[in-house]
Amino acid sequence: MKKHIQKTSLTINIILSLMLTFSVNVVAGDELSSARLIKQVIAVTKAQNKVLMHSSTIADAEHLFTLYSDNFIYVHEAYGGEYSKVHLYKNTVKYLKSGGYNKVEDRYSIVSYLAGLNTVAVQRKESSGVIHLAVFEFDGDKVSKITEYWQ
Repeated sequence: MKKHIQKTSLTINIILSLMLTFSVNVVAGDELSSARLIKQVIAVTKAQNKVLMHSSTIADAEHLFTLYSDNFIYVHEAYGGEYSKVHLYKNTVKYLKSGGYNKVEDRYSIVSYLAGLNTVAVQRKESSGVIHLAVFEFDGDKVSKITEYWQ
């Protein structure tokens, strides 16, 4: 009987350990590494630059918006507050169709970044030399929010 109890106790401990390991992996799976977050910020910056070019297409805009989560929001208090993904997409396509994007060189280059938990603070330099601060928040590998801190 004592052997049976010890064997049952060992089995329960193994099952609990496996459950705990699985639970930790599920939670950790929702978080991206700093390197992956930074890679995504670089991809978004490249896609934003591409859309602003004089030769950009609707396909370029569609690619950019695939990098954003469904509930993406853009926040820039100095320029009107908050904008949804749908609102930004419609404005981007409208402006693109009207020929409003006419850059011949990238608007932004990344100066520095600081990655945190599902977040990256980024200093980006405009082609004019002005430095902008933006914070990218993530939901999985998609950008869920960009908050700009510049005028």
